[in-house]
Amino acid sequence: MKRVIQMLGLAAMLMMAAKASIAEEIVNARYETTQCATPCMEASAKRLQWWLMREDDQVEIRHLTHNGEPAHNSSLWMKKPAGQFNYSYLMHEDGRAIDYSDVDLKLLAIKTDAQIWQVKSQLIADEELARLKKVPADQPQKYGYTLEKYVGELGNGVHTEVLWMPALKLPYTVQYHYPEHTVTIQMQVLQTGAVAATDVAAPPKATLTTLTNYQHVDYADLGDMEHNPSEMQWLARAHGAPGLQAHTH
Repeated sequence: MKRVIQMLGLAAMLMMAAKASIAEEIVNARYETTQCATPCMEASAKRLQWWLMREDDQVEIRHLTHNGEPAHNSSLWMKKPAGQFNYSYLMHEDGRAIDYSDVDLKLLAIKTDAQIWQVKSQLIADEELARLKKVPADQPQKYGYTLEKYVGELGNGVHTEVLWMPALKLPYTVQYHYPEHTVTIQMQVLQTGAVAATDVAAPPKATLTTLTNYQHVDYADLGDMEHNPSEMQWLARAHGAPGLQAHTH
């Protein structure tokens, strides 16, 4: 409980800092991730709709739909001033949160370095972008922001194409071409600055009030719930929470 209170206090400080930050640091971007076999048949494509909501030292990834079915979970990443990470897996329908400390993440072999923070907050790390070749962009702007185009190979020879928004450090489009399928990440909605903070169409962020009202459990305490059937019921629905396989089987 003490750690939960500390995390909520950290969240409050981060949210206050975000409100005081410059407008460009507040970004809401809705994306669709599509995985399609080669050649692509639209009917068999797998789709995920989600929001990236970034404020100062906090990033929330909220899933909306998965292959047309509603999704009700978020990954909330918070970076402490000293560089450590806190992470919470939020289950919005259940009103629950599983909280992970920096130590928990390390025990689960989840990296928490500067490059990983870039991946969470801008989807592509600076080092990855630097490995691609800049070429003329097919369209110069989107949402009033200049676009840059990069192409090349990442990972094990995966051909990659990126339409990049340098002012926001976010991609407009990313395509990963694998031998048998293609993964496309496409921005669909963008809200920045004061608009992102006040727009009535903004996504339902995990506010301090949300975090206060949710029932929190530390990841380190999940082992104590393995013999409680009612607890195991909601844990079984936490499909995307790191390390849960060891506690739900």
